[in-house]
Amino acid sequence: MNVFRVVLSLFLVLFTGYLLKQRGILRETDTGVINRLILDVTLPAFVFHALYQQRVTADMVRAAWLFGILQVLVMALLWMPARLLRFPRPIIGTFLLTAVYGNTGFLGYPVVQAIFGKTEGAMAAAVVYDQFSMALPVYTVGIAVAMHYGNKHDTSWREMLRFFTTPTFLVLIGTLVINALRVPIPSFISHAAQLVAGATVPLVLLSLGLMLEPAHLRANRYYLPMVLILLAKMVLFPWLMWLATGWAEVQGIARLVAVTQSAMPSAMVNAVITERYGCDHQLATLVIVIGTLLTIVVLPAVVTLLGVGQ
Repeated sequence: MNVFRVVLSLFLVLFTGYLLKQRGILRETDTGVINRLILDVTLPAFVFHALYQQRVTADMVRAAWLFGILQVLVMALLWMPARLLRFPRPIIGTFLLTAVYGNTGFLGYPVVQAIFGKTEGAMAAAVVYDQFSMALPVYTVGIAVAMHYGNKHDTSWREMLRFFTTPTFLVLIGTLVINALRVPIPSFISHAAQLVAGATVPLVLLSLGLMLEPAHLRANRYYLPMVLILLAKMVLFPWLMWLATGWAEVQGIARLVAVTQSAMPSAMVNAVITERYGCDHQLATLVIVIGTLLTIVVLPAVVTLLGVGQ
């Protein structure tokens, strides 16, 4: 099964979510319930299942550090054209967030699982990159950027600490400790985790489908920042990640998964953060929706260039 067919199958489930919304079976407001179920139940089980008895290699760690460093560099690089083009401050905040922080979890996990799932270490690498190179930075640096450029000032810097108390992060640390100490886990527990983890991918894709809204395409005043964001996130970033991992001699599946994850469209959490702190929420939503749609073209191109799925 080639890469295009893999991505197309994922989008078939995604558009099922959109059709369920159109038929009134599910509502867009149901996204909150589904996402809470994913974040608090199925995603922690997914992380445990992906990492338990898996070895986190030095290449994965190096790629994770490169991921984080490139985010800061790309954000600094994009700040200059944003100022030269005199974007309003709320748009600058959204511009920096959505061009850097990608959907390495909700969309990245299903994509990596579909394309590399049978390769040893693939899902472990995806989890390491998502949690340490995306989730951790977006809930710290990302929130700081949104608070600086947003127009809501009734927020607390303590909110940046919430990530460290999320079920997914706690399970991640616990699983790494279990692996390091070689603590045996009863088979019925690991099997239960596997069953719950299996619900993550379809729920994620249905949630993304509920977010799709053609009306978002009509906001033509956002065309310039939107094009710049999409080019930076889905073209520039994976190219830089490919160069950086080559320079750092990151090899094998660690490099392939890192580059693939770096090409993911803007993360859904960016819409939440921009709305919470007064950046341009509508631009964030537009970029997320269009970027997700473009994934069906961009990802097969990226993975084909990597020599996977031939």
